Amino acid sequence: MRFYDEVTINVQSGKGWDGTVTWRREAGVAFWWPSGGNGGKWWSVILQALKDENTLQTYRYRATFKANPGEAGKSRDQYGSNAEDLILYVPVGTLIRDKLTDEILYTFTKDGEQYTAVRGGEGGVGNIHFKDAVHQYPTFCLLGEPGHKKELVLELQLLADVALIGTPSVGKTSIINSISNTKAKVADYPFTTLIPNLWSVTVQKTNFNVIDIPGLIKGAAEGRGLGNAFLRHVLKARVFCLIGDISRYDTWIHEIPELLEEICTYTRTKFSKDPNAVEIQIREDKGMITLFIYEEEKLVIEKRMIFLINKYDLVNDPDILKEYKAQFRKEILEFFKKNKIWTKITKKLLDEHTLTISAATHFGVDERLKKIVEMLKKTDIQEVYHIENIPHHEVKHSENSIRNISDHEKEVLVNENYISATDAQYVSVREIYNEEFAKLVWMLQRGNDEAEGRFWKQISQKWLLEEFENRGIQKGDIFKVLSPYSGQPPKYIQY
Repeated sequence: MRFYDEVTINVQSGKGWDGTVTWRREAGVAFWWPSGGNGGKWWSVILQALKDENTLQTYRYRATFKANPGEAGKSRDQYGSNAEDLILYVPVGTLIRDKLTDEILYTFTKDGEQYTAVRGGEGGVGNIHFKDAVHQYPTFCLLGEPGHKKELVLELQLLADVALIGTPSVGKTSIINSISNTKAKVADYPFTTLIPNLWSVTVQKTNFNVIDIPGLIKGAAEGRGLGNAFLRHVLKARVFCLIGDISRYDTWIHEIPELLEEICTYTRTKFSKDPNAVEIQIREDKGMITLFIYEEEKLVIEKRMIFLINKYDLVNDPDILKEYKAQFRKEILEFFKKNKIWTKITKKLLDEHTLTISAATHFGVDERLKKIVEMLKKTDIQEVYHIENIPHHEVKHSENSIRNISDHEKEVLVNENYISATDAQYVSVREIYNEEFAKLVWMLQRGNDEAEGRFWKQISQKWLLEEFENRGIQKGDIFKVLSPYSGQPPKYIQY
């Protein structure tokens, strides 16, 4: 069974429709009159959070979404109609990531929030708008602006106050059944729980969420068992509740340190390419065992920890329990030392946070819940999205960048018939990236003298002309205009 907490979708808004060049003549009118209307614009693709949505299953079978087009401009001063926005609904708590750059674009935290994933292109302008006292018969229009497209990753954040973490069949789901009004599936075989389950629990008039993570095994950080897909959900919880099965005798004593090791391994690789740059500390804070994770001396995670020994009813011997607790205390402290985890916790504190329960007989459950409530009250609610690692990606182009094309690049452009061999020999070719300039270029009706004259007049009124002069750009030089529109090749224009 696949858990659809992460899906990849393609969203696209299209090119705005072109303006129109038409002429109108009526009885009694001596000359043709410009009457071309504006083109309608493609509208945007918008993501909206909806509290009634709780899954990304909707996007399982359809991954491409394209906004509807508008209409072309018409004659007789008529505008083309606009299309409507395409709205996609996602659950509250969904994170949007750009698949290409891995950059987090937006996170939804409340019902009704909207995020414009791709903006629709503006419609072109008809020739009725260019008539003035000098040019009474304009023979040009503006083309529609190209649209945008992106490949997005939607990630559903399962937000919980307490995460139940353990190997398969330690009784996590049984604990859920004993503390909440539910009957989740339990069975005597590993991996009964295949997807994370989020439950609401009320204790002493305090409501909190508990997430039941599918069983993790040694090597989960490298994808073993159910893989590391659920380890990121562990990091969302404020309290880590690590569970051992006392009926497994000495085995559970080694399993809990192994779970901690998987969490630490996953965390080190998640926050930095160099695992040695991540420092993990476990120390006392506000009377609780607290996990601190630093990346280049910057705190990125602060989590409380508690240990539960489950299935005491199958042993029911205080002396054996006392011996096991002593072995566990020794094992966990040796684990911290072995894995270079800086730790400063007392044996007393560790004993206070190593608790015994029996989910089957409800032994000790109420007392342990009160302990968790106390821990939650002392723990600030953290902004869970801050734990996401946002890799640094070098920006290829600054906001306004102009650079000279090398001779080798000129040869490539000549071979691909973008520019002529003569131009390559005698004029300079500049690569320019500027969204404002690119928009004017893409909406320009090429080959029309009036349209190109208006284009260069617009350029002279902006900062661009002064910038060209400062950089020594001369008449006749060629611009390779990089596109800010996804999937659009560059355009070439001569200065």
